[in-house]
Amino acid sequence: MLRFGQHLIKPSMVFLKTELSFALVNRKPVVPGRILSSSASAMGTHALGKSRRSSVRFKGQDGPEAGQTVKHVHVHVLPRRAGDFSRNDDVYKELQQHDKEDSPDKWRTEEEMAAEAAILKKYFWEN
Repeated sequence: MLRFGQHLIKPSMVFLKTELSFALVNRKPVVPGRILSSSASAMGTHALGKSRRSSVRFKGQDGPEAGQTVKHVHVHVLPRRAGDFSRNDDVYKELQQHDKEDSPDKWRTEEEMAAEAAILKKYFWEN
């Protein structure tokens, strides 16, 4: 198990682990292909290829006033494509609402997350 702020993460949810960082799939993604990274390095480029998106948005929050809900410095990687929101900036409204509605019945199953992590592992060096 890996510690991610106040959460324990099963190894099957992690698709990349280096000496200084790790990346995992999201249990309730706002957009398809959304991943979390403790280091933003090359994650965005690989997320784009996997999700067939044309752009990527890095979202970071540090501290509760900034909207941080996991007590661990990390970056959200959101692959984007034309038309995924009717107005491009609607993603910000969706993210604000999304973080307020965090109940387990809206989360993906461990099996769904493990399957996505297994696919993403193919885009990175061996763990």
